[in-house]
Amino acid sequence: MLIYYNLRHAISHKSSRPTQTSMNVDENMSVTSDKALIQKKKNSSNMILGGRIFRFKVSSFRLAEGFSLRRFSIMEATVLLILAFIASRGLGILRQTIFNMLFGTGPEANAFYAASRLPDTLFNLIAGGALTTAFIPVFLSQEKEYGKQKAWRLTSLVFNVMLVSLTLLILIGEFLAPDIVNNFVVPGYAPSDRALAVSLTRIMLLQPLILGLGTIITSILNGKRQFLLPALSIAVYNFGLIGGLLVSLAIPKVGIYGPTFGVLAAAICQVAVQVPALVKQGIRYSFVWDIKDQGLREVMRLVVPNALTVGVVSIGAFIDTIFASYLPDSASLSAIHNAQLLYAFPIALVSQAVGQALLPHLATQANMGQYVRLRHTAVKVMGISVILTLPAALLLWLLGKPVIHLLFQHGAFTKHSSDLTNLALIGYALGLPGIAAGDLIARGFFALKDTKTPLFTNIFAVAIRFGIIVLSLQILKGSFVILSIPLGTAVSATAEAVLLYLLLFLRLNVEVKNDKGMERLRRRQFLKKRSLHQGKGPDDYSNENKDPYVPKEGKT
Repeated sequence: MLIYYNLRHAISHKSSRPTQTSMNVDENMSVTSDKALIQKKKNSSNMILGGRIFRFKVSSFRLAEGFSLRRFSIMEATVLLILAFIASRGLGILRQTIFNMLFGTGPEANAFYAASRLPDTLFNLIAGGALTTAFIPVFLSQEKEYGKQKAWRLTSLVFNVMLVSLTLLILIGEFLAPDIVNNFVVPGYAPSDRALAVSLTRIMLLQPLILGLGTIITSILNGKRQFLLPALSIAVYNFGLIGGLLVSLAIPKVGIYGPTFGVLAAAICQVAVQVPALVKQGIRYSFVWDIKDQGLREVMRLVVPNALTVGVVSIGAFIDTIFASYLPDSASLSAIHNAQLLYAFPIALVSQAVGQALLPHLATQANMGQYVRLRHTAVKVMGISVILTLPAALLLWLLGKPVIHLLFQHGAFTKHSSDLTNLALIGYALGLPGIAAGDLIARGFFALKDTKTPLFTNIFAVAIRFGIIVLSLQILKGSFVILSIPLGTAVSATAEAVLLYLLLFLRLNVEVKNDKGMERLRRRQFLKKRSLHQGKGPDDYSNENKDPYVPKEGKT
């Protein structure tokens, strides 16, 4: 033992003598490590929140070359989209103030709101949220597995199919507009008001074609985690509508047709502002028509349940409009629309902004089988978002009336219109947390390429919505009867959010068992427990050996 100790000590002493070469290498390594440390500190100084997908760097928002093509984390994209939604809603309030001043809650305003139902439904059925949540996961998986050329071919296919489908649906809608509006949208209105709603509907039906094709651009940019121009387009949309209202203000004879044509101008502005970023992506469009394409079939497989889900949601909107047309107060539909505009503000800031930024990250994690990270991301984002909506709901309830008076009570918008709008807003405020939570939780299913579960939960919600409205109409009397419609939305949205939450986390708990990262974590935990019993550290065991309990060589 003494000979072994002396020999080992001599070898160790000899190897510890620094040669000139080793000193130079050590010096270079030291300089390199110092530079790396300085760079790391420099980067960390820009970071407010840690984590690769939750990072927030102020430097990401500095104007520089390539700013429009910059990739953003969830936190950065959320802040960007929140700023865009604030600008959009601010312009939207300005737009609505001008609209209320010109048309109040009279017959022309009611006809305008009713006319938007069919175009909005067609857009959402074929494009809108139905296409976005189906296209992004498939686009990302195609690009990851087959490369950019295959992804651009899929984009061309989806664009061509959307163009043909929307054109056919719009032509059918133009022909059937009188029957749809008179029998399913506002059957309780006077014949003259229904005729005006039909005329406005036929003009607005061009909007889904423009926005539908623009949705593909938005989906591509969101999938690439480039949110600047899509965020800007949200705010730009209002300029077209404000321009139409200014035309009506300058030329009174134009009347309600000013904002109606302004809807088309707004759609063109929203699409046009995103085109430069798409061109910089190097898109390769080709006129291909291959219905049997695997990627297209996968998109369609996801779109169909999505479209049915949107259809069910649209049925809920039609239910609101139909019941509102029979309410004793003729200003009810306009009051409901104004209340929706106000409660949609916190929804846009929390649910839509976060959800739009969240989906590409969730889809990427699902494609890579990182279900533990997906669950962590979902819980973290959804929890924070729901917590934010609680004080927002309280503020709407407390400050709703003075805000309505300040913003809307001008010109044709009377005190009675303000009181009616405030009642509707109180009802919607009760469902604000549920609406935000349900929208965000549904993104988790979309990332997992599961669009059937949100469809069934939407059917469940519409049934509850209809039942609550019918029950409330029997209970509420006088001016309070308008509360029946927003209460139906609030109760059904909250019930659906609870159901979606339970289903999503049951699903993720099953998927987590297949996560490779979880397997490694269980192995580390086992080795840690074993080391506590044997007095060895977890690093004393080989992670590369098939038998994790065999110690490394030399550790005898």
